[in-house]
Amino acid sequence: MNLMNMTATNIGLEIRNRNISCKEVLDEFFKDFEDKGNSYISLCKDYSYKRALEIQKKIDNKEEISILAGVPISIKDNICTKDIKTTSASKMLENYIPYYNATVIDKLEKEGAIIIGKLNLDEFAMGDMGITSYYGKCKNPWDIEKTTGGSSSGCVSSLAYNEAICTLGSDTGGSARQPASFCNQTSIKPSYGIISRYGLIGFAPEFDQICPITKDAIDCLNIMKIISGKDKNDDTTIYYNFRDLNISSLKIGICKNFLDYSDDDVASCVLDAIKIFKNCKIEEINFNILDYVTPTYQVLSSVYAVSNMARYDNFNFSNYFEDDSYEDICISSRTKLFGKEVKKRIMYGNYILNYTDYYDKALKSKQYINKIYSYYLDKYDVIIMPTTPKTAFSYNENFNTDIFLIGSNLTKTPSISIPCGFDRNNMPIGMQIISKNLNDDLLLNLAIHFQENTDFHLKKPKI
Repeated sequence: MNLMNMTATNIGLEIRNRNISCKEVLDEFFKDFEDKGNSYISLCKDYSYKRALEIQKKIDNKEEISILAGVPISIKDNICTKDIKTTSASKMLENYIPYYNATVIDKLEKEGAIIIGKLNLDEFAMGDMGITSYYGKCKNPWDIEKTTGGSSSGCVSSLAYNEAICTLGSDTGGSARQPASFCNQTSIKPSYGIISRYGLIGFAPEFDQICPITKDAIDCLNIMKIISGKDKNDDTTIYYNFRDLNISSLKIGICKNFLDYSDDDVASCVLDAIKIFKNCKIEEINFNILDYVTPTYQVLSSVYAVSNMARYDNFNFSNYFEDDSYEDICISSRTKLFGKEVKKRIMYGNYILNYTDYYDKALKSKQYINKIYSYYLDKYDVIIMPTTPKTAFSYNENFNTDIFLIGSNLTKTPSISIPCGFDRNNMPIGMQIISKNLNDDLLLNLAIHFQENTDFHLKKPKI
């Protein structure tokens, strides 16, 4: 039994059926562990073995346990974990140890999941290539010369290198779905409010969402069921019940103009993948928003970043003191402890705030994008498009591969990315499915149906 090739759900079933113990799962995980992809910032070995003993005792006492009890889960390092270092991949938080858990961590631990380590990311989740981390870039095992995507780079590289069972990441403007596509993994950006953001070190709260990044859609569903729901610490959260839906005879809109923006291999793979939904009514649509999504997001997210980064004055989160006055300490510490990408976005956001016309236009553009999304999502049950217009690219290149993803963050609608094929260079291709707000269960049911009838998500890179 090769546990590292198994999904979290299947491992949970093996534990529940007493075919393997929680300790044996951890032994398999840590055996010959190398971190080939530079995926981890820290490992929680002692903590995880202590938790495994607690969970095993419940199993031995025949207490009721969840499907993820005893299953190791790796956490993106911008999600707070009590007494476990949480750096957000920044020198500014190099020694920061939270005194509390994010709500999602409390929920996972209550159900018996075992935190195994904290994962690398673009610093403060600002980046889309996995290269802005203070701890170095992550590697893509499908081609180590090409980006993993970002900001949830450690999540996808750990899964692709078979050095994680399942992970929890975050998505602000495609930050989970884009790297999932680049590394042949599955990820859903949930409807805004389904999952608490309490304890997430975000940079644009209006767009940030915690989300699972996993080997398949069943794992996504099972994690979502655990971490979703109302939270007294986050007033934006709501109650949500997952339904088991009939996905036959749905009405699907295919974004033809998005396919026109995509590489030929990407477009043809997505068109072939749609044939799995042969019982559904499929129509072509033109989603006329591509000229607006990226600049709208860049303006708004940079403005939000200014206020979120203002708290890092060095007094509460770091130990860097070389100057006398408060002002000098703030200036020198922020200059030396923030990376280039973070400083760039702070400067950009401050510039926009000095010329509010940009901000006002971005808000109007966001309203227009919402109007287009609402129009088509009222006519169709789901909309399908590529996750990204091209596959993973080299580190010395630069492409706007979030262009198809940002709209879901701006409109707070759910979106899932699932593997749907490979290009001529054997690089993974992702397909994105979008639905109206609070239809997350529909997306997950569609993704599960697709993966039950294909094997793209089972393909592994040659390491």
